Amino acid sequence: MKIDLKLNPETALIIAATIEAVYNTKAFTRRHKSTLSIAIDVAAKLDAKAVHIKAKMNLFDAKKKIKVSLKFHEADMLELLLIQQLEGVQEPYIRQEIQKTINELNQKLA
Repeated sequence: MKIDLKLNPETALIIAATIEAVYNTKAFTRRHKSTLSIAIDVAAKLDAKAVHIKAKMNLFDAKKKIKVSLKFHEADMLELLLIQQLEGVQEPYIRQEIQKTINELNQKLA
């Protein structure tokens, strides 16, 4: 089952930067290692999109939405990661963009 997210380039960059903390996480139990593996896959996918966006960013592409296809478990993990990271975000605009993405994921996962 696939979940397709359509994000503005700026939102995609915000999301990729927000979940970057996953790379610094260590897991010790089998369950945590499994969860971390999924989280790293999601972060890598979004990082690849962010690199692609930065390379091709111009005035014409600034308004185009970026499509990110995630498997169901990856979309679920992304939602959990964003909810977890939302607590530490102070900037109102960034909080709003993250919350919009959480809401969109929640709708598609229901």
